[in-house]
Amino acid sequence: MSPMKVFGHPMLTNVARVLFFLEEVGAEYELVPVDFLAGEHKRPQHLKLNPFGKMPGFQDGDLVLFESRAISKYILRKYGKADLDLLRDNGSIEESSMVDVWTEVEAQQYYPAIAPVVFECIINPFIMRTAPTNQTVVDESLERLRGVLGIYEARLEKSSYLAGDSVSFADLNHIPFTFYFMATPYASLFDEYPKVKAWWERLMARPAVKRVCKNMPTKF
Repeated sequence: MSPMKVFGHPMLTNVARVLFFLEEVGAEYELVPVDFLAGEHKRPQHLKLNPFGKMPGFQDGDLVLFESRAISKYILRKYGKADLDLLRDNGSIEESSMVDVWTEVEAQQYYPAIAPVVFECIINPFIMRTAPTNQTVVDESLERLRGVLGIYEARLEKSSYLAGDSVSFADLNHIPFTFYFMATPYASLFDEYPKVKAWWERLMARPAVKRVCKNMPTKF
């Protein structure tokens, strides 16, 4: 059987998300480069994989998927290892629900707070070259992020990870944007939340995470 194919560039956050989960479960896969600076993600060939012209595209045999969180869940459902317990499929409905809750928190609260800082400090300067940082956007996002991190701090007082005492899908979803945030001038914000900082350090210590992050440059 042919390996799964991921179409995109490994430095992009949503591509990296999928690669984290592939590496976690030890699945065989092929990374097919897509030159986003040349606009290859907007061309007909890639639009067959992702009709929104985004990355990644994903193919496993005849199955084509897009949206990185959905792809990642598919990978875990097909290749997940019991010892990782990433989706709590073998746990109680209560445990699975906690994974769902914190997965939604990441998408609806954490990502909207942290992403603008990453875009203003890292992504926009790289893509637009001369785009100045919009400090108003950064400041407003940092204030929102402080509120979110305060809630995370309270949660992580009760358990080592967001959904319990073992790592889950919900935790690993936070890695791509947090990794780049830590390369901005505002990384010290996490020092104000020791439980969150320790949680982040545990995630970064995972071998699969280290392998993927090697291909996520923070300086261009």
